[in-house]
Amino acid sequence: HDSISHELLTLKSSLSQDIKTVSSKIDAIINDIRGISRNLHPVMFDKIGLTPNIEQLVERIQNQHNFFISTEINYTGSLSSANELQIYRVIQEALSNIIKYAKAHAAKVTIDEQPGFIKIEIKDNGKGFNVKEAINSGKAFGLHNIIERSRVIGGEAQINSSAEGTVITITIAKKP
Repeated sequence: HDSISHELLTLKSSLSQDIKTVSSKIDAIINDIRGISRNLHPVMFDKIGLTPNIEQLVERIQNQHNFFISTEINYTGSLSSANELQIYRVIQEALSNIIKYAKAHAAKVTIDEQPGFIKIEIKDNGKGFNVKEAINSGKAFGLHNIIERSRVIGGEAQINSSAEGTVITITIAKKP
């Protein structure tokens, strides 16, 4: 992930600092790598399905960051496991971005399955940002990931942001 690259560059430039500082930075990078590798394919994802995995993700984030996330999930399991994993990754990326950048106090994840489509919404009450500027900056890897993963599963992502927060909406048409 791009944050690990950044941390390694910072570490390289701080090699002249004392050994304790460098050692603690290495420990932080190791923990990040462990977290990423653990999340490459969540354990038991295929067995327990999307909803319980999202609930576990939300619980883990809330415990690690002292941050409130509510969920409202109306989903029957109508998509393939591969597509469910893409949705999980989108939600994971969105929540990670909220924690890192939004200065939000809370977020909400909604999945609403209707006869012809599934709508996923990740909403926060953070400071917001200029969506076009962020996407065009070439640095918003997380946003590009969300858009691309949505496209891969036949969906469309919309990102709206204001001073009251950000809303990411993904709409996926269900195949008859």
